[in-house]
Amino acid sequence: MPEPSADDSTNTQVKAASPAPWLAVATLTAISAAFGAWSLAGTILTELPELNVPSAIGLPLGLPALRPSPLGETTTTGWLVESAAALVMITVAWTRLTNSARRHPSGGPGRAFWAGLGATVVGALAGNLVTVVYMSFVVHSGPAAYVTSLIGGALVSLIWGVVVGVVVGTAHAIARRNSMRTTGEASGNSVPAQEESMPTSERHRVTAHSVP
Repeated sequence: MPEPSADDSTNTQVKAASPAPWLAVATLTAISAAFGAWSLAGTILTELPELNVPSAIGLPLGLPALRPSPLGETTTTGWLVESAAALVMITVAWTRLTNSARRHPSGGPGRAFWAGLGATVVGALAGNLVTVVYMSFVVHSGPAAYVTSLIGGALVSLIWGVVVGVVVGTAHAIARRNSMRTTGEASGNSVPAQEESMPTSERHRVTAHSVP
């Protein structure tokens, strides 16, 4: 039975350093839920009424919001669509972060930060697209108004995606740094065991090469 090679050990360590993006996606989900909590969002909108401008002209208020039930005069259909938009955003972010880790398994915290920010922006764009299309059907928008809503919704999504993406990216970078640190410690502890498992002739050869 062939013994595991150094390359196999390295690949295992790389995979361990790129875990599923739970912390980043949990952060995005929590922020989406905060957008849906009127006790928090209502207070912020009262203090900063300028943030109401997008919704006043038929654009998304910010990120798609997760909430357990319809809020105020929101219809059940509107609530379901907004919940679906939030799930689209979260799913897109998860997919992009997972693909990024697969393409760059040895990437450090810096790459993880930008991956988290980019995933949030793309997720916000995808989620708010669902909301904009639904609202266009509700108000029976014409072609010009529909295109304007798409452009305006994209701008709102880009702005909020960047703002929230900084937080999500930071969480993802912290998770990557901690994972790399844990993997490095485990790798250091495994070196003596690997040397001990070598045949005597192999250990002598390694020792001979290491002597100047």
